[in-house]
Amino acid sequence: MRFSLSSILLLLTVAVCHGADDAEREAARFFEKDVRPILVNRCYECHSKTKQKGGLRVDHVGYLKTGGDTGPALIPGAPEKSPMIEAIHYTDEDFQMPPKNNGGKIPDAEIATLEKWIKMGAPWPEDAAHKVVVTEGGFTEEQRGYWFFQPVAKVQPPAIKSDWVRNDIDRFIMQKLKENGLDHAAEADRHELVRRVYFDLHGLPPTREEIDDFVNDKDPKAYEKLVDKLLASPRYGERWAQHWLDLTRYAESDGYNADAYRPNVWPYRDYVIKSLNDDKPYDQFVREQIAGDEIAPNDPDVLIATCFLRNPVYEWNQRDVRGQWDIIVTDMTDTTGELFMGLSMGCAHCHNHKFDPILQKDYYRLRAFFTPVQWRDDLKLATPDEKKAFDEQQKKWETATAEIRAKMDALTAPILEPKVERALTRFTEDLQGMVRKTPDQRTALERQLAGLCERQMEHERRTFDPMKSLRKDEDKAAYQALAEELKKFDSLKPKPLLDAFVATDAGPKGPSNPLKTRKGEQEIAPGFLTLLEPKEPEIKPTGNSTGRRTVLANWLTRPDNQLSTRVIVNRLWQYHFGRGIVATASDFGKLGEVPSHPELLDWLTNRFVAGGWHFKPIHRDIMLSAAYRQTARREPSAAAAKTDPSNRLLWRFNPRRLDAEQIRDALLAASGELTMTAGGPAEDGNGTRRSIYTMKKRNNQNELLRALDAPSGFASTAERQSTTTPTQALQLINGDWLLARARKLAARVNSIDDVWLAVLGRPPDATEKASAESFLRKRAGDAMPSDTKTTTETTESFGFKENTPQERLLIQTSEKEGDEFTIEAIATLNTIDVNASVRTIASRWSLGKDSIEAFGWSLGVTGEKSRYKPRNVIVQLVGEDENANIGYQVVPSNINIELGHRYHISARISCVEHTVAFSIQDLTTPGSPL
Repeated sequence: MRFSLSSILLLLTVAVCHGADDAEREAARFFEKDVRPILVNRCYECHSKTKQKGGLRVDHVGYLKTGGDTGPALIPGAPEKSPMIEAIHYTDEDFQMPPKNNGGKIPDAEIATLEKWIKMGAPWPEDAAHKVVVTEGGFTEEQRGYWFFQPVAKVQPPAIKSDWVRNDIDRFIMQKLKENGLDHAAEADRHELVRRVYFDLHGLPPTREEIDDFVNDKDPKAYEKLVDKLLASPRYGERWAQHWLDLTRYAESDGYNADAYRPNVWPYRDYVIKSLNDDKPYDQFVREQIAGDEIAPNDPDVLIATCFLRNPVYEWNQRDVRGQWDIIVTDMTDTTGELFMGLSMGCAHCHNHKFDPILQKDYYRLRAFFTPVQWRDDLKLATPDEKKAFDEQQKKWETATAEIRAKMDALTAPILEPKVERALTRFTEDLQGMVRKTPDQRTALERQLAGLCERQMEHERRTFDPMKSLRKDEDKAAYQALAEELKKFDSLKPKPLLDAFVATDAGPKGPSNPLKTRKGEQEIAPGFLTLLEPKEPEIKPTGNSTGRRTVLANWLTRPDNQLSTRVIVNRLWQYHFGRGIVATASDFGKLGEVPSHPELLDWLTNRFVAGGWHFKPIHRDIMLSAAYRQTARREPSAAAAKTDPSNRLLWRFNPRRLDAEQIRDALLAASGELTMTAGGPAEDGNGTRRSIYTMKKRNNQNELLRALDAPSGFASTAERQSTTTPTQALQLINGDWLLARARKLAARVNSIDDVWLAVLGRPPDATEKASAESFLRKRAGDAMPSDTKTTTETTESFGFKENTPQERLLIQTSEKEGDEFTIEAIATLNTIDVNASVRTIASRWSLGKDSIEAFGWSLGVTGEKSRYKPRNVIVQLVGEDENANIGYQVVPSNINIELGHRYHISARISCVEHTVAFSIQDLTTPGSPL
């Protein structure tokens, strides 16, 4: 079963090949975004057009290959042989660049970037045909005429007559096919269609019943009804939210080395899911995420949207808070440019964009919208009325406990406050001065930087353990007594409000936003692309905020904004077909691809805006088209293989692999374990909820999801990689989590047909069935006969007597439990222990390696004074953890049995799934539930 299930799962995957053009484009993007800024910032001052120390220039790869006085500076493909890499590593005291007196050794991350670039062959994409030249009067006509910067055109669908056409989308597709001498594919059969639309809209396979209902529905509008039903389901929001979370670099940890957990980020995930299920207009969706705090500061359902501004990676224990904050603002700027505008704005951070008409000044104009942002840890996700009620009740508790808490603080302050002060003194003196100011005395920048410092100081308070830190026994006793006294007032405390993982502005006046060049420093005000909007926008502060982000959000959601409207419509198309009309979904510039169907893109964009910015009507248009309904089971014709080998023109539906979350969720659905609990905090990846509700830590991803190319959340992901690696095969064949799903599936099926129907939604064909039967016969023949029984059984019984709680019935057996085993018993308890001891039904113990500790398990029922409540069926476990430390754990069933009743009790203990499954039935009462 292990092999056969995995083989079927591997049928779900299809390798995706990337052309040379994609590789060249990615190399150019990598150079412009990552490599060129290093050369400009670290090397140009001494090695460019105006100055060539040692005869070396680094402003073109040709100069680097030729080198200076000492020969070539780099060897393409061989960083280990390239002198420039040796110099920046500082391995030779006489050969170090940049020199110590001019910036010193560059960061390791930048060294790694240059090594990667040279290993790639040192691609240098700039040539005369692609250079962006900005004249004194502005941009060239070629730059102004680039298609993406033109207004969205009012387009009429082509007047094409064809029985194949189902809606106007098909007219655009058919026209391009005819122009290129191609034809469309046949319509997919109903089995293919039903699985396509379920995975597309829900990310889940249809059940056998759902397949049968659709396949056997004679209504001519059966497919249309199916699409409408799936769009109306809450499963739609759970699937399509994953696309948006990829774009917004959502994760539940900070990243970097510490990778601290973010316990209150999940409401943003739920906000996205709800917004999509409600079909919230996209313009409103964007405004809330960029400026929700300015638009509706008292609405928690809107405020949480600003978590978009909190999603960047962050190293909480970084002492260089200035550098850290600069990285965060840069991330907000770059992500906004890519996600909403479809432009690689980051390439203009250090210089004018080398390919697109984006000035360095434009980058800083966009950045100025985000420089006032402050991450907030002091706000709650609650309405004004909820906060008022909380504050009133909290005040009652504080008044009642003031004296107790003051005494507790008096005991801990002499130890805690010096620790906090030491945390502060780790920062530079100017930062210490900012922290020591009151909030009202700080400037906007000082509030931002002091806030990052105070996070580290607060960590000292949060992790302070009085009982471990107090030195005198009498102080510990006094503190413990006060803590017990304080507990008596717990009934007065209000239910905690959820901390808001959100952002606001640091005040009505933003910090400076200087553009620094060799010529000096220039203050840059907020603004848009000079090519489109050369004038500065009018911005009015609102309350305690600058109002800047509201202006940006309103510009991005203007109906005539040709950037943002095209970008989002293209993304919808991309997620349905696997490739956008513009294939480079976050880069519509010169480094990206031109649209395959530009008129269709503009027609859909106009339809989207005119329809109120709603997603669901566009989903419907796309999915009801004949283009979407084409079969993927078509080999390319000779003409297609020559003219359009990558299927840009859609002569068939694009076959593609299920993504990581679809595969994991499909496995749970096939094994019958998938639970549909929606919303709330994430669970561990070993659970059975949908993948969107599993914990996503940047540096510690779920193994299966990571192997299947789920993004880590370090950056905005417009198009997921689709790799084929040995790790994927190993996870699908031998992964512990997957094997557990296979066992669950095996317990549900009775035939080969059942397996295929559960996993693929169809019966096997003759070849598949014959192959499976052959495999099973071979496995059965290879199996070794077993001389040992698989169970140990006794029909004897015993009963506890008063004052003899340790009486036992011994069963002699040499068998050992495996990683999974089940204990079953018929038991009647007339009494339980009057204290906290457990009445043991069954147990097994053995001495540990040191012949001191007892390892094993016990199934029993709790006594009167147990902290797990009396008459609770529990399992007790003792053994070594992964660190070879002795661990003790109690797993309660929370099922309380009645005395004098006869019960069937079983417990399945799984070390593979880390679970204990209890089954208990009252045999005394006929018809009682299990």
